Amino acid sequence: MREPDRVFLQMWGPTRDFLIANHEFYVSEATRRLLDQFTDESMKADADAFADEWLAGKPFDPDRDDPGSDYEQAWDESISFYQSLADLRDNTRLSIIAGMFHEWEKQVRDWLGKELGHHGYGKHLHAAVWSAKFDDLFDFFEKCGWDARPLGFFDELNRCQLVTNVYKHGNGRSFEALKAIAPELAGKTSELPAFFVSALDYSALTVTDDNLNRFAEAITSFWRELPENIFFSQVAEVPKWFDRALDKERSTKA
Repeated sequence: MREPDRVFLQMWGPTRDFLIANHEFYVSEATRRLLDQFTDESMKADADAFADEWLAGKPFDPDRDDPGSDYEQAWDESISFYQSLADLRDNTRLSIIAGMFHEWEKQVRDWLGKELGHHGYGKHLHAAVWSAKFDDLFDFFEKCGWDARPLGFFDELNRCQLVTNVYKHGNGRSFEALKAIAPELAGKTSELPAFFVSALDYSALTVTDDNLNRFAEAITSFWRELPENIFFSQVAEVPKWFDRALDKERSTKA
C-alpha cells in the first residue's frame, strides 16, 4: 500500500476518553448492582431462611415423623439453595465479562470502520472489519506498525475473548485453547491430576472477581495504548482478509 504520508488511523483524544469512561462505568455499575449482591454472608442468610421456610411448610406428624430427620433434610435444602445462588453468582460474573468484551469488540470495529470510511473505502471493507476474528484484528494492527501482542494487556484480553466464547458456545476450539494457555480458567486445579484435564468440558469454566478485574483493566489498557496516529507510511502491507476486501472494492469501482 503506497499512499502519501498522511494519517491512516486516528484515535482522537476525546473519543479515547469517552471509550475508557464508558467501559469503566459499565464495569463499576454492573459489579455494584449485580455481582456485589452475592456476598457469602447474604447467600448464607438466604440459605438459612430458605431452610426455615422449608421446615415451616413441612407437615409434621409426631407419631410417624422424626424431627432429627426433618432438620437434616432442611440442612441439605439450605446447602442446595446456597449452591444454586453460587452458580447464579458465577453466571452473573460471566455475563458481565461477556458483555464488556462484546462492547469492546463492537467499539473497535465501529472505530475502524469509520476511520477507513474517511479514505473512501466502502461496504466490502466495512463488512470485512465486522466479520474479522479477534486475531485478524491484531494481525491488522501489527501490519499497521502497532504490534500489540507483546504488550502487557494482550494476554489478558486474549483470555477474556476465549472465556467469552466458551461461555457463549460451550465446547470447541476456544475451550481447547483456554485449557492450553490458562488451564486454571478451564477448571484445572492443583488437586486434579494432569491426565484428567483432557476430560474437562465447558461446564468447568471458572473465573473469579480477580479475573474480571484483570480483563477489565486489559480493555482499559488497550484504549490507552492504542496510538493516537497511524500513518500510511507505517502500513507496509495488509493481512490477506483486508487485501481480499480491497480487491472487491476495486472490482466494484472498475
